Amino acid sequence: MFKDYHNLIVKALNRQLSFLIVNILLTLSSYTYCQSSLLINNFEKKDYRAGNQNWSICLGMQNHILFGNNNGLLCFDGASWKIKPHPNNTTIRSVLTAKNRIYAGSFEDFGYYEILNNSIGNYVSLAKPFRSSIHNEEFWRIVSIKDIIFFQSFGTIFYLSKDRIGKIPLDFSVLLLMQAGENIFTQAINGPIYRVDTLGLKQIKGSEIFKNTEVKSVVVLNSDTLFLTSTMGIFRFDGNAFTPWKTSIDIQLIKSNPNIAQSQGSKLAIGTILEGVFIFDNKGKLLHHIDSKLIHNNTILSMQFDSIGNLWLGKDKGISYVAFNSPISTYVNEKESFACYSGALSQNKLFLATNQGVYTYSLNPRGEFENQGVIDGTQGQCWFTKQIGNKLYFGLNNGTYSYSNGNLNKVCYISGGYNLERFGIEPSLFIQSTYRNLVTYSYENGSLRVNKIIPTYSSPTRFLQIDFQNYLWLGHTVTGIYRAQISNDLSEIVKIDTIGIKNNLNINTNRIYKIENRIVVPTQKNILRWDDISEQFIPFNEINYQLQGFEKCKAIISLPANHYWFIKDDEWGLFEIRYGEAKLKYRILPQAYNIEMVDGYENIVSLNDSLQIICLDNGFSILNLKMFDRIPIDIHPPIITEVVIWNGEQNVKSHPRLNRNNELTIPWRKNNVSFSFTSKDIIGVKHFYQYMLDGVDREWSEWTPNTSIDYKRLSPGTYRFKVRTLDSKGHITPNATVTIKVLPPLYASWKAIGFYILLGFAITAYTRARYKKKVKKHYEEKRKLELEKINKEKEEKEKIIIKLQNEKLQADIENKNSQLALSTMAIVRKNQLLQDIAQELEGLKNELGYRIPNKYYSKISRLITQDIESDHDWEIFEKLFDQAHQNFFRRLKENYPSLTPSDLRLCAYLRMNLSSKEIAPLLNISIRGVEERRYRLRKRLGLDTNDNLNDFILKF
Repeated sequence: MFKDYHNLIVKALNRQLSFLIVNILLTLSSYTYCQSSLLINNFEKKDYRAGNQNWSICLGMQNHILFGNNNGLLCFDGASWKIKPHPNNTTIRSVLTAKNRIYAGSFEDFGYYEILNNSIGNYVSLAKPFRSSIHNEEFWRIVSIKDIIFFQSFGTIFYLSKDRIGKIPLDFSVLLLMQAGENIFTQAINGPIYRVDTLGLKQIKGSEIFKNTEVKSVVVLNSDTLFLTSTMGIFRFDGNAFTPWKTSIDIQLIKSNPNIAQSQGSKLAIGTILEGVFIFDNKGKLLHHIDSKLIHNNTILSMQFDSIGNLWLGKDKGISYVAFNSPISTYVNEKESFACYSGALSQNKLFLATNQGVYTYSLNPRGEFENQGVIDGTQGQCWFTKQIGNKLYFGLNNGTYSYSNGNLNKVCYISGGYNLERFGIEPSLFIQSTYRNLVTYSYENGSLRVNKIIPTYSSPTRFLQIDFQNYLWLGHTVTGIYRAQISNDLSEIVKIDTIGIKNNLNINTNRIYKIENRIVVPTQKNILRWDDISEQFIPFNEINYQLQGFEKCKAIISLPANHYWFIKDDEWGLFEIRYGEAKLKYRILPQAYNIEMVDGYENIVSLNDSLQIICLDNGFSILNLKMFDRIPIDIHPPIITEVVIWNGEQNVKSHPRLNRNNELTIPWRKNNVSFSFTSKDIIGVKHFYQYMLDGVDREWSEWTPNTSIDYKRLSPGTYRFKVRTLDSKGHITPNATVTIKVLPPLYASWKAIGFYILLGFAITAYTRARYKKKVKKHYEEKRKLELEKINKEKEEKEKIIIKLQNEKLQADIENKNSQLALSTMAIVRKNQLLQDIAQELEGLKNELGYRIPNKYYSKISRLITQDIESDHDWEIFEKLFDQAHQNFFRRLKENYPSLTPSDLRLCAYLRMNLSSKEIAPLLNISIRGVEERRYRLRKRLGLDTNDNLNDFILKF
């Protein structure tokens, strides 16, 4: 009945064995083998949109954190970052909040920002009276004791007390101002340490030992006052003398170039220039080393513990938040990354089934797992590790092995042991699915031995379940789900059925699981259960309705004590299911911890009653349920911090305020809305939200860390925006809501509708009155129709007459133009002929000389010249020209009385659009003479050099 997929699957699995899942984008602790219980959130420059360097940190206004940044004062409220530049656009080196002020120190200035209505107001400088004495000074530290604020640069120390500014006299330069409890210290550069107050500096006896080093920080740890130096380590001061305070890594600490220290409770944090942050307990024992593999940058410029003991880091590049005591500890290694499939805890050692073999880990004194390497002989793909009795069993690529006391023995030669499950209620019988056959085992004398290799089944089986009737449910690696009946002696498959559409399973899947001993299949829409009577898969509604969205899971992982993990792509839920009642215990968002399971091989294994191993595609995580239980439950809805509306066309944004009922009415033209929100929990930890806008969204969004959402072009109506988040255990909080009412456009408002009704009545009344008036005038209009017809006919005839007159007039004009053209051509030809005769006569005179008497020559030349210059032709031309061009000469003389007759002639010829060559014989002058006359005419007409004479004459 089955096709033999053995060769195909073995080839595919061999390829899979060489595949290593890498390149996972993790922003939190993703490159070290021991993350321990840290959860780190890194903020890059692109996240907070300000300068790289963050020189100081201060817990600010209500649930705000403040940073002295290269670009100014940087503020984070958990939802959004805002930058408040210094008026001089200088770097803010130090920052401190006190009462309703945020004090800031920068280049040649110190002062404060006012806090107004929980927002940052304008900056007020306190340094103006001291400009001359703080030239080139940067104010690196600001500290506060007993309502007195101290501002320190290398050359000066000022203090503010009751709005009065004082200056502490200095005879030398100082390094840094350092506060420890109720004391303030500073160090002279290359000198001893001094205690500081408003009266001056007082040297501490014995502090001369620090003259060749720099004291970077002073902290109080429990009751000890500790001085951190750059090259000598840490010293304890008891009020009288300094003694070394040893740590477990003194040499490494000194080499790392310590830069700053902070303490809280019994925890000491030291930030360095070269190696990130070291966390010590009050005995000097190293608890954590957090370097660039976790926080992306090793140079720590500032640090600040928050109210719950987590740590903010201001770095040379970016900002980090370190949360301690996370319930999930992640172990990965970018150099030796492996995909994890299963795990087991035996004799305080952790055994991991991976795609590279079986790795072992042991617990170190800090409670962290340390890699002990791969068990020799297990190299290659391993699908499971399982403890049965006192032995471990491994499902390897080349068979199944037992492991005890360091000895590895092959139990079965069949390759690729996928699963090993107890068969039914028999405590000594087991069955295994592999790349090929099914294998049965019996447990005898503390060991498994092969009972039967079933020859009648030869297919790769990824999933294996046994129901209460001892039917085998087989999830084939490729082709789907099968139900098989095995013989009583477990030696052969008696019957096998393909489960598919005929059984109401309408999806292609091989995933088969059990809930409360019932066979179930997740479809990612709901969960189906097998009905033995109808032999159909039906919706498991009694459970689906209780799963709070996890009915859409893709995998189900069964754990002891009726606990089940339901796995979705973006969230995992741990439920306790008893007698058909499901209770959510924990919810985990993997992206909150930057972890991801192996796709298609999702697995979480219970190690004991508190620890579970999460199998990842690049390592593994340890989930500590007891630590989850210790987290206090504080279910508060998120806060909607801001609602912004804007006009989509002009993009002009406004920030309206909500009324007491969290309601907002907005005009139709500003129907684009943005909601910003944040959690009431401590800021720094990455929170995730779901939102929905009733009237637009049909269901809740996916979980997202984004703290704002835009809705554009909302139609008129009432909308209800809802947002929720998760508490520390993954339970959903109550909703935060805002009701938005988008007003209709003016033409669709109730006022407009009322106006339309009144207008309708008015139009009706007006129509009736007009109809009556129309009836009354009907007969008068009828009588007028004939008169209008007569008038119309008369008008048509008049139009015809006018048209004929215009046509006659146009014909006359064309006739005049024709006569004018003929006259002009005649004059041109006559003058040309006379000029030719004159030239010929002159040529004969020059040739014959005295043989042509001078009196005859002169008489003939004079007659020719007189004829050319005769006004008779011009008078005829002038008369015709004026008739054709509507009194052109008269209009020209009226506007330009200074024009000569020669100018008028030239204008007439230009009006006829004649060239200079054609005008020359008409005026009996040369072409150059024509150009000179054109020049004089331009001056008399007052034309600019850019004006065209011909265009002017033609348009006149």
